Amino acid sequence: MPGHIFKRGRVGIISRSGTLTYEAAAALSQAGLGTTTTVGIGGDPVIGTTFKDLLPLFNEDPETEAVVLIGEIGGSDEEEAAAWVKDHMKKPVVGFIGGRSAPKGKRMGHAGAIIMGNVGTPESKLRAFAEAGIPVADTIDEIVELVKKALG
Repeated sequence: MPGHIFKRGRVGIISRSGTLTYEAAAALSQAGLGTTTTVGIGGDPVIGTTFKDLLPLFNEDPETEAVVLIGEIGGSDEEEAAAWVKDHMKKPVVGFIGGRSAPKGKRMGHAGAIIMGNVGTPESKLRAFAEAGIPVADTIDEIVELVKKALG
């Protein structure tokens, strides 16, 4: 990650995408919001830490005022995180789902972009986020707008 883009701030980031991680961090820094902690969990099917593992830590961190959750197609991690947010999260969460324009039925090259039945689809992730009250940005710049709105 290019270290110069990270500025100390109020927003935590948890992300499955390396590139989207630093793009979101740069956008938050440029907007004057900055980040408290940024964690890249990776997009592979087998990872060491999940969104659900990290959300409680951000929820209890006194410096973190909002969390950006950057997911992508494949797997069920985002759906599980949304359920946890709905039941436990005290701070606002803003979402982003990468790969939403991937063609249906086509196997993608990314190891984590495996969709099994109705789990891992962009639609299932968006539905889970909506049910948890997590607004979803369509662009990196919109992440900043949604975080600002959530923080008032």
